[in-house]
Amino acid sequence: MIFDHRTYTARPNKLSHFLKLYEDVGLPMQRHYLGEPFGFFQTHIGDLSRTVHLWKYESLADRENRRDRMEADPEWQAYRRKVIETDYLLDMRNQILKPVSFFNAGK
Repeated sequence: MIFDHRTYTARPNKLSHFLKLYEDVGLPMQRHYLGEPFGFFQTHIGDLSRTVHLWKYESLADRENRRDRMEADPEWQAYRRKVIETDYLLDMRNQILKPVSFFNAGK
């Protein structure tokens, strides 16, 4: 099992706009292709205007297969263009995490 850990940093005062667009358009498509996120958060204390989400996959191959199918969807491509056009985001980062031996992620 692996986790895809994504951190998006929004421009000041734009996080709520990005999250609304994501909730209305991006999230339904991701649920269709990727399943339910393992976790979805926004910063409350510390570096502000950030959202962090975690996606759980069986393997890197599973992640690649699901994301490739999503990336091929013209509606997903249109959503990505919309995110770029709105210019809500400053930065997007992604890490692949492997759980330690004593963590049980609900197998």
